[in-house]
Amino acid sequence: MVKRKTPLPSPRVILASLSPRLAGSLSSFFTGQEDSVKYLLEMLHRTVDKGESNSLLVLGPRGVGKTALVKHVLEQAASKTSWRENVVVVQLSGHIQTDDKVALRDITKQLNLENVVGEKVFGSFAEHLSFLLASLKTGDSTSKPIVFILDQFDSFCSHKNQTLLYNLFDVAQSKAVPITVVGISSSIDVTELLEKRVKSRFSHRHLYIWPIDKLDTFMKMISSLLLLETEEFSGWDKSVRDFLAKKNVQKFVEQKIFSVDNSIRNLKKFLYQALVKMVQSGGSQLELDHLQYALECSSNMEMNSMTDQLRDLSITELCLLIAIKHIEHIYDNEPFNFEMIYHEFVKFKRRKYSTLPEERSVVTKCWENLVELELVTPRGSGGRSQGGVQEQFSLHTGQVPPAVLGQAVEKYPHCPTEVVQWLSSSHHTASH
Repeated sequence: MVKRKTPLPSPRVILASLSPRLAGSLSSFFTGQEDSVKYLLEMLHRTVDKGESNSLLVLGPRGVGKTALVKHVLEQAASKTSWRENVVVVQLSGHIQTDDKVALRDITKQLNLENVVGEKVFGSFAEHLSFLLASLKTGDSTSKPIVFILDQFDSFCSHKNQTLLYNLFDVAQSKAVPITVVGISSSIDVTELLEKRVKSRFSHRHLYIWPIDKLDTFMKMISSLLLLETEEFSGWDKSVRDFLAKKNVQKFVEQKIFSVDNSIRNLKKFLYQALVKMVQSGGSQLELDHLQYALECSSNMEMNSMTDQLRDLSITELCLLIAIKHIEHIYDNEPFNFEMIYHEFVKFKRRKYSTLPEERSVVTKCWENLVELELVTPRGSGGRSQGGVQEQFSLHTGQVPPAVLGQAVEKYPHCPTEVVQWLSSSHHTASH
């Protein structure tokens, strides 16, 4: 008797089933990073079960899955009854709680202590925070374990005197209350932004999350994201496995996705676009054309808005961005200051393109415009001077990806040949 072939579900049903894990940051789907999950989970359990206080920074490039990892660990921890009944989780973001006053108000709100605080007036931030933590003590004087999640941790470093960080780390170090402070940041060296008194109270535990560095692992990640592993979708799962086993598909993934941007965020966005194209074309199986479409889509979405913005820059401002590109390559993406970029710019001007302005005041104005447009951003300073450092020496980071800069120069109206050549020249030549 011939075994009947399992029919494929409709394309829209497939898309609806995969959308929650591919689209949006609310996805509860998480795969991989088993060692990191285990390490963080054990640390949180020690806080709950043994009253141990800790502080930890989760570090890694943007889009690698740091926030998703922490969210996944919190969900796993919440499966234990002791956690659900006792632990209080406070989640803060440097993009939302822009100063310590706002942060303290939100901490009070998340701890459900607005009625307890009432109209009380506190002499200091530390006194206010201590009162909040003391208010959580139970009848036997033991305190509920508290987990603080600080997303965009580097933004908190720019708060005045780093008061919030100082007090949280101080409480964690003193072990007066069982708390764990977990910071999340894409700045690998964010601890260098901490003031000395804050740094001395930090436990210096770091959990590094890196992008996938092997193609085989990357292909397994694609499988994990696309497979639904249920009887209803067995036909779909088989078609995915067959599709990913093809040599031309693996070659496409390696050359067009893995080697360009191997972050999980980019991969999810890419696969979602491919599935949308599959639905639009009426198919119920992925094809190479769908991947090609997704590539064009993601490239256009990422580049169009910023490319248009770059096309409105002056040629001097564009040259400053190219100088930044070279400096970032020479110094392995370390932060830079105006003086370094100005030196690189003047070097190019004198050797290759003498009609560019060299006056410091003119170039400074162009630099300030790039900062205002947030194409260049002050590093961990919230736009303020860094501890008394003169503006031209304060550290900055570039926000324009090399691929976007390349496309912008290509589309720039009547862009001088010298500038195009400088962009594409070897970094070695640019540094000598």
